[in-house]
Amino acid sequence: MARIPQTSIEQWSVLRVIIETGSFAQAAKELHRSQSAVSYSVARLQDRLGIQLLQIDGRKAQLTEMGRTLLAGATPLIDDLMRLEERARYLASGGEAHIRLLADSIFPKRLLFAALSTFDASYPHVQVELREMIRQVAPDPLKSPFDLAVSVWTLDQPGAQRIFDVRLIAVTRAGHPLASRKMPTQATLDRYRKVTIGDALHDTTPASTVQSQGLVWHVNTVDAAIEAVTSGLCYGWLPHHLIEDALISGRLVELNLGPRAQRLVPLALSYADEDRAGGATRALAAILLAQAAIGS
Repeated sequence: MARIPQTSIEQWSVLRVIIETGSFAQAAKELHRSQSAVSYSVARLQDRLGIQLLQIDGRKAQLTEMGRTLLAGATPLIDDLMRLEERARYLASGGEAHIRLLADSIFPKRLLFAALSTFDASYPHVQVELREMIRQVAPDPLKSPFDLAVSVWTLDQPGAQRIFDVRLIAVTRAGHPLASRKMPTQATLDRYRKVTIGDALHDTTPASTVQSQGLVWHVNTVDAAIEAVTSGLCYGWLPHHLIEDALISGRLVELNLGPRAQRLVPLALSYADEDRAGGATRALAAILLAQAAIGS
């Protein structure tokens, strides 16, 4: 047999206001109700529970020991319901329920999560669905739905706004044979294992081209690439912002490749459909742009 609560959130909320204001009279003013209505609500709550929740000390209403325990349990429910009602009002006004955000895995996490934290403070009722990509341009929204994307920038992306350049540094572990080489040629580099970040399953590079590049390991995460290089098994171009401490400590060393030692991976912000983007989506885009500018 289905059961339903014998008490209501409204009754518990009235009890909380009484405790917060200190008296039935002040609670009545706060709630814009008569004092008799406030008293009746608490009386009904105590009657349903069969427990005395309040005691009067002079003119001040105080919780009994059981009242403190039970109100502490009800408080999260009250707050959750208030947030739910606020979200319902937001959605009823035409607000967006959620935003689908794609972000390249090499976009600095401190910038990404600083942006999401700022957005959450202003739009607490909007859920951001975050997914990471691996060195890809923004996909076709029909095949991989999204609202905003921070992805690898190319010239053939209409409407995409270049927002951040990730600097990659050619590095290896201290003690690796390449670490002491001065200006090694490409032929020399091809004699050693290299790690790259990307999706090897969807790599369209011809096999002959891959063979001419020497032994290559393809990994799907930046962390895996860093670990591979740090282990001393290979070299590779890694995001500078993620290996700065290892470079300072000397665990990793930059290869002496001259201009070839550094590469830039440009990232761009793009909408799936800017004309249909809602206010929250545009706000998140503006916050991402601002954070990227701070980090540049």
